[in-house]
Amino acid sequence: METQTSSEEQQIKILLIIDVQNDFCEGGSLAVSGAQEIIEPINKLKQSGKFNKVIFTRDWHPKDHCSFHENHPGTKLFEKIILPETEVEQVMWPTHCIQESDGAHFHPKLDIDLNKDKIVSKGTLRQVDSYSGFGSFPEKTKLCDLIKKKLDERDLSTIKVYVCGLAFDYCVGSTAIDSAKLGFDTYLLEDLSRSVSIESEQLMRQRLNEANVKIVDSQMSL
Repeated sequence: METQTSSEEQQIKILLIIDVQNDFCEGGSLAVSGAQEIIEPINKLKQSGKFNKVIFTRDWHPKDHCSFHENHPGTKLFEKIILPETEVEQVMWPTHCIQESDGAHFHPKLDIDLNKDKIVSKGTLRQVDSYSGFGSFPEKTKLCDLIKKKLDERDLSTIKVYVCGLAFDYCVGSTAIDSAKLGFDTYLLEDLSRSVSIESEQLMRQRLNEANVKIVDSQMSL
C-alpha cells in the first residue's frame, strides 16, 4: 500500500457554516435575499467528505440585546449609533434570533444534527454584537478551540478554513477575517453566501482582501 504524502493529502480542512437560521431566511425578521438558494449546495458540500471537521454557528441573542432597534427608543431601523455602555458603533437591527425562539432555530432544510454536530453560539451577551463566530470582546466563543481540538502543532500549520452562510457582509466575512488573524489559511465561499446589501458587501470585500482572506467559488477551489 502506498503512503499518502502529498501536501494536499496532509491538509486539515475545516468547514464553517454560518448562521443559516430561520430569521435570516425567507419569512424571517431579518431575511437575506437568496438565503434559501444556498442551503442545498451547503448540505451537499457538508456531505461530500472533503472536510475533517464541520462546525455550525448561530446568532443566539437575549431579549434585551444591544443590537435590537426596539431596545433603543428614538432610533431608526438600520441606523448606526454609538452604544453608550461600550462606546462601540452598532447597527440597529430588527429583533432576531432570540434564544430558543423559532427564528433562532436552524432552517429546517439545513442538514444538521443538533445532538451530534458541533454548534457555536454567539451574540449571547446583552452588551456586545458578535458578528464573528469567534466572538467579540468580551465574548469569546469555543470556535477556535473546536478547530484546534485533537490537532497537534504540526497539524495547525496545515489547516485550511472554508467559510460560508449568512451573511457575507457581516457574520461570514467577520468570521473569515478573524480566522485569518488567528493564522489559518482562510477561504470565503462566495457562491455559498449571500449579502444583506451591495454597499456593505463591497466594504466587506475590501476588509477581506486586507486580511488576506481568499474569496473563492466552491466549485473551483474544492
